[in-house]
Amino acid sequence: MNRFVRAILAVAVGSATPLALAACTSAGEDDDDTTPAADDDTSAVDCSDRPLEVPSPRGEVGGVWDEVGGRFVFFGGDEGMPIECSSQTDFVGQTWAFETDCDTFRLLEVEGEHPSARGRHVAALDATRGWMVIQGGRSRVGTSGLYDLHDDTWAFDLSTDTWTLLSDSGGPSPRSNHGGVVSGERLVVYGGSTSADGAVFDPQEDVWALDLDTGTWEELPAGDGPGPRLFHATAVSDDGATMYVYGGGDENAFFGPFFDDLWALDLDTLDWTLLHSGSGAAPAARIWANLLYDGANDRLLMFGGHDDGALGNTNELWSFKLSDGEWNRIREGDVLDQGANGFCDFPADFVVADLDSPERRNASAAALTPSGDLVLFGGKTDCGIINDLWTWSAGGTGWVERSTATAGEICQRAYAECTEMCF
Repeated sequence: MNRFVRAILAVAVGSATPLALAACTSAGEDDDDTTPAADDDTSAVDCSDRPLEVPSPRGEVGGVWDEVGGRFVFFGGDEGMPIECSSQTDFVGQTWAFETDCDTFRLLEVEGEHPSARGRHVAALDATRGWMVIQGGRSRVGTSGLYDLHDDTWAFDLSTDTWTLLSDSGGPSPRSNHGGVVSGERLVVYGGSTSADGAVFDPQEDVWALDLDTGTWEELPAGDGPGPRLFHATAVSDDGATMYVYGGGDENAFFGPFFDDLWALDLDTLDWTLLHSGSGAAPAARIWANLLYDGANDRLLMFGGHDDGALGNTNELWSFKLSDGEWNRIREGDVLDQGANGFCDFPADFVVADLDSPERRNASAAALTPSGDLVLFGGKTDCGIINDLWTWSAGGTGWVERSTATAGEICQRAYAECTEMCF
């Protein structure tokens, strides 16, 4: 059965993806509704009562890895499917979890107060408290007009599946497309755009810290760092001492040029250090990539994003070794073939596709598990928005598709012969 047929079936049965059903069987041929538990636990898990629904395709989403629950939790996003490459915004305020023991999604029915629908927000893990912290972002009702920019900060308790408002004033101005991490007792956010006009970017360079216990903000010295930017990717070291910032754009972030530099901010001294200028053997400049800290291997991992060259969305996987300051491309992904015919006009042979990697994308949600596995969900693609979930194993098994997309993929992923790039 090809991928397109599987996706149609998923929609036809109320978003019950066949991959999720298959994952809930044992390794043998007998369909006994059990599957081996995650990690090294050889006990069986009964998956027969797990939900069959999957989240709608969406981009501008953020998520974290819940180590205790063994799940990937993500919030918000924009599920408006673009028309002729023009955004048709439709923001959601849902909180979802992907449960890796049965490879099934669960819409978390939260009670009480919770963040409003939004996209382009910060999502950061507070591993000490067991929280997913989100900050800022943007939303609007309808598909045109100015956006509502947010400045509120919320914590999602991963043990109780409840939201708590941490702050709604006194900090950075309302913004979107910023970056942020949790460091010890603080949420640290940097940069972003303060423009409510979707056609205009107003990049910032301020750095703010929120005390997660008291809910009070403090502006930190910006110092001699990366300067104003948005759409950058951030990560934090396991000890919370260093925030890493890669790429992004400025007021020209619609078309570029983008940034390709990598920076480190010492969160104790507040000193910035340029780790790599982007020259030589390095990723092409890009916006909206995923950056993750892999402490076990002394490196950063970076996936995807949108470069400012002829390819655009990419599915490259890179590592940056912190000890020697060098980039290394782990997987090349799709390679440009014939290129575009014009704006939003992509032929079937636009790329030579790497079908063993996730679809090329930006604005996706990603996290790294303690064992070093990368988890990836959703994002924006050349064919719209997507809702698949993949994992990449540091142990050498490469990419594994854990839940199939129902939209947003190129034709080559479903058919041998294609006349257009998208379905």
